[in-house]
Amino acid sequence: MREVRVKVRKKGQITLPAEIRRAWGISEGSELILLYDERKAIIKPIKEIKVREYSGALGSPEEDEVLFSIIDPELIPLYFKEKYKG
Repeated sequence: MREVRVKVRKKGQITLPAEIRRAWGISEGSELILLYDERKAIIKPIKEIKVREYSGALGSPEEDEVLFSIIDPELIPLYFKEKYKG
């Protein structure tokens, strides 16, 4: 894992170095996930795939699942909690 220093600007903004933007394939408007606790933060890109390209084994996807974000396993329970309000 590499370390890169960035400065926080007004309104809490940071600029991701071009090397990281290229490596992650992100541009203006891309979304990132920020995981944090009291001591550290981790920023990860959200990559979208079309569910229809990978579905079929469990049946047809619902319309709200056609674009599915690949997320970390620890975030999957949050997704289902929000989706099924349970």
